[in-house]
Amino acid sequence: MNSAVNNIGQQQNNADDMYQLMQNVYRKIGLKNDVENKELIDHLEKASVEIKELLSTSFGPWGLNKLITNHVGDVYLTNDGKTIIKEMDVLHPIVTSLNDLSKSMDRSCGDGTKTAVILASSLIVNAVKLIKMGVHPTTIIKGYKIALNKAYELIEFNSITAKSYDETYAAILSASFAKGIELDQAKKLSTMVVNVIEHLATISPDGYLDLDENVKIMKKVGGPDILHLNGVILDETPARFDMPESVSHPNILILNYDLKVKSEFINSKRNISMDSIETAHMFNEENKRILDGFADKIINCNANVVFCEGDVDSQIESRLVEQNILMFKKLKNKDLENISKATGAQIMSIKDNLEPDHLGKANDVEVTKKCGEHFAFINVENQMISTILIWEPFKYALEKVEEAADDALNTAAFILKNKKLVTGGGGIEFVLSQMLKNYATTIKGKEQLAVIEYANALEEIPRILASNEGMNVIDSMVKMSNFYKKGLNPRIDTSRSVTENNPLVYDSASIKKLAVISATETATSVLRIDKILLKK
Repeated sequence: MNSAVNNIGQQQNNADDMYQLMQNVYRKIGLKNDVENKELIDHLEKASVEIKELLSTSFGPWGLNKLITNHVGDVYLTNDGKTIIKEMDVLHPIVTSLNDLSKSMDRSCGDGTKTAVILASSLIVNAVKLIKMGVHPTTIIKGYKIALNKAYELIEFNSITAKSYDETYAAILSASFAKGIELDQAKKLSTMVVNVIEHLATISPDGYLDLDENVKIMKKVGGPDILHLNGVILDETPARFDMPESVSHPNILILNYDLKVKSEFINSKRNISMDSIETAHMFNEENKRILDGFADKIINCNANVVFCEGDVDSQIESRLVEQNILMFKKLKNKDLENISKATGAQIMSIKDNLEPDHLGKANDVEVTKKCGEHFAFINVENQMISTILIWEPFKYALEKVEEAADDALNTAAFILKNKKLVTGGGGIEFVLSQMLKNYATTIKGKEQLAVIEYANALEEIPRILASNEGMNVIDSMVKMSNFYKKGLNPRIDTSRSVTENNPLVYDSASIKKLAVISATETATSVLRIDKILLKK
């Protein structure tokens, strides 16, 4: 009887838990029942407006930050678009679609996320205006497709080819400074990124770059400072303080496992007990002999820099110090793999036959202390690997600089593939908007209204930039229009003014095209929804 009561109670608890789970999901979705007709239109507008407003205030170099606390208590202080949307604990179908857009932009080009999501949100909001006026969604979709095709042509028409260092640098600086870091910091970072990418492109046999494989970003609390090296940087201290601090043109050996004597090496059958002084002396002598053998193998293969994954016996360390050999121990496997890739050294075991052919080469290895911590700089000029090391006093600032470095690297990689550039600072979006409005006059039917609203959505980008810099938005748009009518390329400048594109500010034309295409595809996919069904 008690067992039956307990079972009923357990079933009731399970049912209560399931009900609470369903209610929690419905709360995150923001819907209680199926949605269609006018209610659906209101949902499209409300969700899109909220996402647009959320990201708009964080857009551009003067954008504000968001403090996000997720369900497990992690705290994020960021203005990064993909992070903001990712950490939003919302499952509304429209929010999910825009989240997918941000992920797609991040995977495809690593930059332009906020531009794409803001544009997609604006396109949906503007489409809702037309739907409320009686324009059918299929007509709007057709008009948006027409506008997209023309916008793609106009981006190509209004782009220039980067022919100088200054033009490439201007595009990369625009990408890094947009993350809200200090201008001097952005300039230093952009200069390093240009140098890194140009160096890697020069030695790449086919011009191909894999940023995940070819460029490493290290973050350290301290400084602030930024530096880069063609090669690998380790935050490691030599095994002994009296080892050499620099080695020119080293022969590099990489070893797995501990360099210590285990009991099975001396007494593999385990049939000897430590029952006398003579036996202990024999064990010590055999231990010394084995360790000397390990040291001799390292010395005889002509290695003068050793990187070891495991711990190293002090006797081996002493022998290496006598031979002026630099050693690092207790390294991570990932670091060993990077060193192997950079130097060509094979990852070996001390049990293997160590030969000079197994060793790697580098220009030099230097141990230095920066910001209170030791680092090993493995300089390799002719290999496809570079490292950027960032110091910042606070974790939040460290994350921002890393995001800026990531965007700068992705922009540089895109420019390497396609050197087409467009005016930054909202300039290309404003020009596209004006040209599309003129183009709309040539279109018959209600599709003309959709093209105009597409142009208005593009104009939101310079409007938001002007607003975030504290400028009068209406005055700013009038000034941009005046520049445009004079045949000049206007943009929003960080000096809180509308100016011609001087000094140069550029964006990658390829990334801009991807942002426009992705935003339009997402918006038109949402407009094809005629009913939201909740699975019961």
